[in-house]
Amino acid sequence: MDMIKTAFFSLVLAMSAAAFADNYPPTRTYEVLVKEVRLPSADNGSITVRECAKCNYETHQVTPRTSYALNGKNMSLEDFRELVDELRREGGHVVNVRRDLQTDTITKVFIYTQ
Repeated sequence: MDMIKTAFFSLVLAMSAAAFADNYPPTRTYEVLVKEVRLPSADNGSITVRECAKCNYETHQVTPRTSYALNGKNMSLEDFRELVDELRREGGHVVNVRRDLQTDTITKVFIYTQ
């Protein structure tokens, strides 16, 4: 009987892990200097990032569902572009760009300042 319980709980655990994995698509987050990112001009545009000074630029698609945020507060693309322009002048700030690896689209672009 204990063997049946163990097998049952193992099966439930395996199914739970598979269900959890399906809810979170694989992503990659680039953490780059503000000067190494070119923001889209429209909701259906593209964003270009370079991870290091010697790295090649990579261009990825954004969608109307892509979110832009400063310190956890969402903002419009237009407001985010203005903010990034200000931060470029200051220098040294980092922007995070999250890419969904299944769809190869950018899901979130965000900055945390202190």
